[in-house]
Amino acid sequence: MKQQQPRRWLLELTFKTVKYFLLALAGCTIAYIMAFILEYWLITEVIVIVVEHLLLRASVLIGCLAAIAIIIESIRY
Repeated sequence: MKQQQPRRWLLELTFKTVKYFLLALAGCTIAYIMAFILEYWLITEVIVIVVEHLLLRASVLIGCLAAIAIIIESIRY
């Protein structure tokens, strides 16, 4: 009989968060490049402001979440 592995919900949450963060970062990059090429300066400025404020803080929070998940998984085993 196969033994069931304990559920690692924090690690799964961290992986999903990192995945969607990187997708959002890629989306912002593509939108910035397209707006820059098409010379929509207002959109480029808005994207720069969003990246500077929201994504920078989100990256710090995701880094903290990853560190907590790594520490908890290390303590567990």
